Amino acid sequence: MAAIVAADVAGYSRLVGLDEEGTLRSLHAHREELLDPLIAEHGGRIANTAGDSLLLEFPSAVDAVRCAVAVQEGMARRNTEVEETRRIEFRIGINVGDVIAQGDDLLGDGVNVAARLEGLADPGGICISRTARDQVRDRMDIALHDMGEVEVKNIARPVRVFRALAGDRQATAPAAEPAAPTPPLPDKPSIAVLPFENMSGDPDQEYFSDGMTEDLITDISKLSGLLVIGRNSSFVYKGKSVDLRQVGRELGVRYVLEGSVRKAGNRVRINAQLIDAESGHHVWAERHDGTLDDIFALQDEITEKIVSALSVQLSAGEKDRLGSQYTANPEARDWFLRGRIRYREPGPQANAEAHGMFDRALALDPEFAWALAIRGYVRFHAWFFKWNTAPGALDEAIADAELAATLDPDLAAAHSYLGWMHMWGEGHDRALAEHEKALALDPNFSEGYVWYASTLTYSGRPELAVEPNDRAVRLDPHFPPFFLVNYGNMYLLLGRYAEAEKYLRTVIERTPDFPVSYMFLAAVKAASGDEAGARKAGAEILRLMPAATATALGRQFPYARPEHLARMVDGLRTAGLPE
Repeated sequence: MAAIVAADVAGYSRLVGLDEEGTLRSLHAHREELLDPLIAEHGGRIANTAGDSLLLEFPSAVDAVRCAVAVQEGMARRNTEVEETRRIEFRIGINVGDVIAQGDDLLGDGVNVAARLEGLADPGGICISRTARDQVRDRMDIALHDMGEVEVKNIARPVRVFRALAGDRQATAPAAEPAAPTPPLPDKPSIAVLPFENMSGDPDQEYFSDGMTEDLITDISKLSGLLVIGRNSSFVYKGKSVDLRQVGRELGVRYVLEGSVRKAGNRVRINAQLIDAESGHHVWAERHDGTLDDIFALQDEITEKIVSALSVQLSAGEKDRLGSQYTANPEARDWFLRGRIRYREPGPQANAEAHGMFDRALALDPEFAWALAIRGYVRFHAWFFKWNTAPGALDEAIADAELAATLDPDLAAAHSYLGWMHMWGEGHDRALAEHEKALALDPNFSEGYVWYASTLTYSGRPELAVEPNDRAVRLDPHFPPFFLVNYGNMYLLLGRYAEAEKYLRTVIERTPDFPVSYMFLAAVKAASGDEAGARKAGAEILRLMPAATATALGRQFPYARPEHLARMVDGLRTAGLPE
């Protein structure tokens, strides 16, 4: 029996890719000045080293945990002045169990469990086994957060895992946080696709693994026999060591897909595994090798495996639509993936850069429907936020989306963008028809439900908008907070002012520089008779948009009913905006 500590550097390949000499020099200094002295001070010995990892043996679990805590606290101090992207942070796992000595080295399950615990720890964190917990919990000032039993690779039984927090970090222990309500499992198979890990050793290739993850989500979202969690909520777990059973509970899904992508030159290797989130057991795990020219076929193989494993029944239309190929040009796809990441970032610069990336994709493939659709949405944003004031800016945006829907009538995103934009174009009837077409093509399109709900509200039917917005939240519980503005608009028009303000305050707390939330808040405050509150919201609007006027902003809101528009414009006037 021994107390075993396994430690390695989080993101070591990325750090070496950024600066190999500097990383090795810093790691050597940390070892010499901090780690080695602390290991000796606590009676430990180094059993093995391999690159960025350490395997240590201690005479007791208490010595092991005390040393680990001292290391993490020391590293936190040493990293204070270091740029975040270049910090060396250790993950540490501690176990007490049987080991086999082979010279100075140690082997056996006791070592394997420590290594798996290290993989579950956050950068700068410590995870310990139940056997280690039992020996330290009454002998140290340390908070222990029970992560439950976790299935780990190559270990026959689940391991009970505890996250350790010491000293002043106890106040932030997850155990002290109130538990969020967990959605119930639906009456059909349900799945979340977690971001595939970039194993290329180059952080600049992150867009490629993220793009493939998003493609898989988009492809299986088309299936009415599945509930698929949206990309915003899946990407909450990016870069984190997570208990997949906890992910399943938080998102209300039975299955989780995870994997990795390694891209080297023209070669691609994809590892994917489907896990039953209730039991933690693997349903299947496979490796797919190919070239960039094969990427769509590789993605389609994974999609087909999911459909088969979950026994999803496909309609004739879904069989025809299943498949992820949307351009035959790998370079065009590459620019599209880069643009798809950039267009989600706020502000005129990100908008312009994304536009340029989609331009490059379309120069390589002028019939690339998806690139056309998103470029249309980017152009719409530039028109709506007055970053492009040229005549015909809205017409150009709509034309892109119209062409995309013509080139690929089954592209749900194109119809959804058209549904949103045609409130300022052909009108609300056309807008609603496009949204309904989009959701028929992609019944798991969380953002599509948000836009549909918003269009129903502007069309004068806010009472019908609550259900699709609730559906969006179920599909994507971590969707961007500014989507909650929808609830503010709905409840404003329904006269439920307290509920409207609750949602708007949430948006403001999370995104304080999003001006639209203050516009709705001003209208809510004015409609409820709180003139002082309206003026306070108005001051924030003018802080963010100094040239804003009540009349100009009123033109931006496509309300079908004059009394609804009047409620907004009167609110802006009460808030103190000039005419």
